[in-house]
Amino acid sequence: MAVNKPPIYDPPKVIGVLDSNIDPEGHIPLPLLLAGIEVVVPLWPEPAKEPEESDTLTVFFEQIGQPPAIISNTYKPEDMRPEFIIRIGPEHLNNNGAGELWYELVNSAGNPSESFKRRLTIDHTPAPIDLKEARFPNVNSDGYLNCSTIPPMWEGVKVEIPALQGFRVGDRCEVLWRGYSSLNGSGPEISSARKSVIRPSLSDQDIREGYSLVIEPYETHIKPMVNDDSATVVYLIYRGAKLVGTSELAVVKIDRIISGNELPCGP
Repeated sequence: MAVNKPPIYDPPKVIGVLDSNIDPEGHIPLPLLLAGIEVVVPLWPEPAKEPEESDTLTVFFEQIGQPPAIISNTYKPEDMRPEFIIRIGPEHLNNNGAGELWYELVNSAGNPSESFKRRLTIDHTPAPIDLKEARFPNVNSDGYLNCSTIPPMWEGVKVEIPALQGFRVGDRCEVLWRGYSSLNGSGPEISSARKSVIRPSLSDQDIREGYSLVIEPYETHIKPMVNDDSATVVYLIYRGAKLVGTSELAVVKIDRIISGNELPCGP
């Protein structure tokens, strides 16, 4: 690539990191620092179309003091999709400080192009874990959502965030839902079930009484959990770009198998 070639694409986005117009520093939430981040690259103009063609996408994250992350993939016409999700593991997010994220594209003719750079900030300083865990009001006495749950889980899973005394009107609350193939919210994550729900500005009533939300749609975020699986919820409170509170982890058990039946209940 020519050294002085100007970037032509918008900077990539990162799932769970606020857009640059809201947080120019790109603070990465602590849970993502521990789990890794997912970079979103939209499909570029004029992708490879002929069988013999291919495009090479390389995502870079560089930060002083640690080896750069360089992740390269080659895509043929049958691989094209509206966007590409590129994972950068936590081993590249160990050092506190700011770094830069961008991508380069080389098409079948060998012509290079690149994106603008996105600033990302790493800070492992933990926020106080002083918030009560979220509640799942529709679980049974054993903590399960199952085929007898009312309302049925395919209508969504209700989550209750408790009162948030000590925080301010205008603070932001982010609720993170994660799915697991275990009963205790551990082991490999079912990444396709992941969801983030942001309440951009807490009201006085939210702070005094808490609030509720529903995890949906079922097909994406609940159906992947089938037999003796689980989901977790943690919620984070931000003041501007600063993390000021983290909840305890809440775990809900999910079982969509009725004894004696092979197929799970639900759509």
